[in-house]
Amino acid sequence: MEIEKIKENLIREKENLEKQIKYYQSEDPFLTEDRDMTSTLDDDITENEGHDRITAAKNELVAQLGKLNNALERVYQGTYGICTKCGTQISEERLSVMPTAQLCMDCEKSN
Repeated sequence: MEIEKIKENLIREKENLEKQIKYYQSEDPFLTEDRDMTSTLDDDITENEGHDRITAAKNELVAQLGKLNNALERVYQGTYGICTKCGTQISEERLSVMPTAQLCMDCEKSN
């Protein structure tokens, strides 16, 4: 397992997620400075729906970012690729598909 390449990929993905989160924050109608407080009911409904969609997408990205940060922390600690439950090596195939995996397949199945 080439740990430097994995680390670079994780950092690149982290930066990408952070950019996406910032974008969603900038698009949230509830967080804009020019928010119209004298809007109609239809405008309010549209604004609420937009906020809900943005919040859901942003929350998913934040969850992914948390997993990436955990994976990077394991890289820095020298424990990346080791199952956090049983301590065995996680297969390279699994890590190539899911680089943030914390559990080997056996432990994942038993969860």
